[in-house]
Amino acid sequence: MSVQKLQIPTGMQDTLPGECHARRQLERRFRELFRLSGYREIETPILELYDTLSQRPYGYHPEHVWKTFDRSGRILALRPDSTIPAARLAAGALRSRPLPLRLCYLQSATAFESDTLSLLCEQPQAGVELMGEGGSLADAEVIALAIDCLQAAGLREYQIELGQAAFFTAFMREAGLSEAQAHEVRHLVERKDSFGIQLYLRQEAVSEDVTRRLMRLPRLYGDAGVLDEAAALTSSPECRAALDSLREVISLLERRGHGTRVAIDLGMAQEAGYYSGIIFRGHAAGAGQPILSGGRYDGLPAHFGRSVPAVGFALMTKLLMIALERQGERFAPEPVDWLIACDPDDPDAVAEALAAAAEKRAAGESVAMLYRTDPGAIDAQLAGGNARQALCFPDDPAARREV
Repeated sequence: MSVQKLQIPTGMQDTLPGECHARRQLERRFRELFRLSGYREIETPILELYDTLSQRPYGYHPEHVWKTFDRSGRILALRPDSTIPAARLAAGALRSRPLPLRLCYLQSATAFESDTLSLLCEQPQAGVELMGEGGSLADAEVIALAIDCLQAAGLREYQIELGQAAFFTAFMREAGLSEAQAHEVRHLVERKDSFGIQLYLRQEAVSEDVTRRLMRLPRLYGDAGVLDEAAALTSSPECRAALDSLREVISLLERRGHGTRVAIDLGMAQEAGYYSGIIFRGHAAGAGQPILSGGRYDGLPAHFGRSVPAVGFALMTKLLMIALERQGERFAPEPVDWLIACDPDDPDAVAEALAAAAEKRAAGESVAMLYRTDPGAIDAQLAGGNARQALCFPDDPAARREV
């Protein structure tokens, strides 16, 4: 057989039985957390019209989006995230619903990664979108729910980093940078490259004072003291208001008991260009990249014709499971309660076996059939963890095994 027939596209992964079982358990916990917090589940198409995603505010570069065509020749795209489709849905099919809208989803997003940290192009996600509520209380609700998800998953070592897109935008405006210059500085700040910022701004003939202040951005990381340091770098009312908003969210999270899980990173930038206020990421030991991200995107729903404030997050369940595995979790498939073997050439034995299986299933026990009775096959199923107990028809006392 050709090896090529066993390959899958780069960036895609199969999900094996143990991991699939563990992921479904996590998703059940997340779904219940979302339900208890008033969020209602939606599911959007895996394919969207590319024009829905290609407009400038969305921040997705054409080379990052998987594309195909429909029968009419229109360009389609695999959804690179679930926030844009949710905003489309809120402005369309859910337009008549009263605000606020609390929506949640458990579905995959697919995009070519823009960095080299991961080869995962398809990301199973669990997330929420809160539309129609502005302000710090809504921000804190969503961030706290993200933390609750990580705690419910059993993750021990993680941290939520908070940034402020409005602060960064106003800071760039105060510095007098053009949109193109601000875009380049954003990437350098995200990489924590102070020296690169200096070289670039010198090349652009930006003043020494502005360069000095912008070089501080990558180092604005840490506890609440960072906000005072940032405030000293600016006289912009917009920057000060953004920092005050961040202070209020931190205070609300502290009241919920989440203060120790939070750090500040005012150099944070998100690839999606629609964020307008607080932004955040979740990092876990062993994952190598953020396992969740989110923020406020007040301008996005207006692009679909419904101007409402909005905030949300997406948790990458695949990356979360990598972090859980590296802290010692093992993902084995759940064994069935019973393995029932029968001799396929004995009609009476088959009938008894099927009747026994039906009885046990009716009682809520899981049953797998084995259409042969040799002890070696039964032992292999038990030793491999596929079943807890075994029965054999015709009745063979030696086959009544249990693990």
